[in-house]
Amino acid sequence: MKNDKTIIAVVAVAVAAFVGGYLIKKPAPTPGPAAPVSAPADAPKEAAPAAAALANPVLGPADAKVTIIEISDFQCPFCSRAKATLDEIHKDYPKDVKVVFVQQPLGFHPNARPSAIASIAAHKQGKFWEMYDKLFSNAKDLNDDNYKKWAKEIGLDMAKFEADIKDPAVAAFVDRDQQVANALGVRGTPGFFINGVNVSGAQPKENFKKIIDEQIQKANDELGKGAKAEELHERLARANNPAVGAQIIDLVFKGGTPPKEAAQAAEKPRKPPEDDTTVWKVDLHGDEPSKGPADALITVVEFTDFQCPFCSKARGALDEVEKNYGDKVRVVFKNLPLDFHKDAMGAAEASLCAKDQGKFWDMEKRLFANQGELAAEKLAGHAKEVGLDVAKWQACMTAHKYKDHIAKDMATAEKITATGTPAFFIMGRKIGGARPFEDFKKIIDQELPKAEEKLKAGVAKKDLYAKSIESGKENIPPPPLDAKVNDFDYNGSPHLGPRDAKVKVVEFKDFQCPFCAKINPALKQLQKDSGGKVAIVYKHFPLSSQCNKGMSRDMHPAACLASYWSMAAEEQGKFWEFEDIVFQNYQTMMPNEGEMDAKLKAQTENLKKFAKEIGMDVAKAEAFVASKKYEGRLTKDIQEAGASGVRGTPALYINGRQYNGAPRPDKMAKVIDQLLAGKL
Repeated sequence: MKNDKTIIAVVAVAVAAFVGGYLIKKPAPTPGPAAPVSAPADAPKEAAPAAAALANPVLGPADAKVTIIEISDFQCPFCSRAKATLDEIHKDYPKDVKVVFVQQPLGFHPNARPSAIASIAAHKQGKFWEMYDKLFSNAKDLNDDNYKKWAKEIGLDMAKFEADIKDPAVAAFVDRDQQVANALGVRGTPGFFINGVNVSGAQPKENFKKIIDEQIQKANDELGKGAKAEELHERLARANNPAVGAQIIDLVFKGGTPPKEAAQAAEKPRKPPEDDTTVWKVDLHGDEPSKGPADALITVVEFTDFQCPFCSKARGALDEVEKNYGDKVRVVFKNLPLDFHKDAMGAAEASLCAKDQGKFWDMEKRLFANQGELAAEKLAGHAKEVGLDVAKWQACMTAHKYKDHIAKDMATAEKITATGTPAFFIMGRKIGGARPFEDFKKIIDQELPKAEEKLKAGVAKKDLYAKSIESGKENIPPPPLDAKVNDFDYNGSPHLGPRDAKVKVVEFKDFQCPFCAKINPALKQLQKDSGGKVAIVYKHFPLSSQCNKGMSRDMHPAACLASYWSMAAEEQGKFWEFEDIVFQNYQTMMPNEGEMDAKLKAQTENLKKFAKEIGMDVAKAEAFVASKKYEGRLTKDIQEAGASGVRGTPALYINGRQYNGAPRPDKMAKVIDQLLAGKL
């Protein structure tokens, strides 16, 4: 095995740029910062830096696999929104993500620069992140008196704080950060670089998570090749962003001097990036809910998810569009329930079943207003509240009448790279995220004259939208199955479903792999829904040099022992129950600290506990593991993985052909149907 590169399909994230404004203050040059000192995730947020080594504030473990550069402004409302997202990211990735803060106080925010200075004064006493919380939580009350009030509340030495906010060196540090932001091409706020990958604006958490998950996989790959943890960010930033990756490392981490152009950038207003005028072919299948006349001059198509908080926040901007443009604009609603929102699909069906009784928009409003109450058992209550005939509505739900409708919406989204929600297309032009009304207004005002010109040229009003997108762009995904057919020995491997099933989905998995845990429910649902056509076949590929000799490092130290015990469970007819309980507890089945022998001993006790909970004979399982009866099976699985090109987990194969699509039951079922029909 050459390396342990993880192969999992990660949907590319389409991020829309938000330009917040222009810089007008010329920053003064100052020496660059030293490399930042990170605080452990479970320790105080930062240590006080020495004056001579003042560095950009860092939150998260020093050996994090993912580094996020946050370029922000304390008076920017979008930055405040993004801060809430990053708070969630810290909770979700306590050991894998660190954040480095770079100041970008925009010139038209009068309190942004004084706030930045106050935060760096707090940073000098090791309290940046406490002040960061205060500033973003009170963005409408930024003033000198409050800076002092909050400084007292977070326990600063007030004499030192008041001296530092007047210290020219602190102001110069903030000004240099502005130069760094300019040099990296970030003119508005917030801006982010995730291991070098550029993300602009207050994007939904899901967009961040997709990139972070991809970067963790890349980091694991680099570690498997022998890279040291401290080398990861530089390697990945340079690889992910050849244009500015080297500058990120030089300016933010190595104290390089920003180019003169960056220092001069604040002397005159910067023009925002040119508008993205790409037109996407956002087809309508004709049965979507809509507001506004069918022959409106402008059509706005939204892709949304009822469980997505940013979709809820976008409603205000859409209301403003309706209020300001009236019959000139039509809004078309398309459903895009995301996999990780477990109640989103049910809510989508509920809204469309309400459409049958002319109550779609009433239900839409109700569901968005009650995003915490979207479980299946709650939906009938919402139907009653909006005045539906609940019996008719329930019949629609039971029949899943709109399943195909939603599938069409999702297929369209995939073709036009609408991978996150909300996503809006104004006459085919895309803007993503919960954007302000002004962003909609800008594009609508650009498109109205174009529509008028088409009318003058003889295009019928009812055909304006179709004519505008007919030559639009579409994304052509890779084939769902590789052409190569690999030869697997299914004998002896655990089967979920009939052993003579027409379709065998082989899953190479690792019991400490987070992505394996995430796709587990989807694969079991696929098998359940298949009516006996599909069997899931489990094969072992632990990402650990303890038992997988092709691995260059012990990436998942708990994986081998869990594999041994899973085969002991299989001997007792309990494999799938054991798989479930391990994946439910994969993060805690082995302690994070201590010598390996002690950690494995503690893991063994946890596995024994799991075995007992699912009704296994624990003594018999211990004897199986002690006798090493697992070795032949494990060796065979690892050899098959190598022959078929598996480098990491999860890796999926359908009738021997590697599957390249998203591991969603509906998508995989469609591929399987095409395969059985001889179309793939």
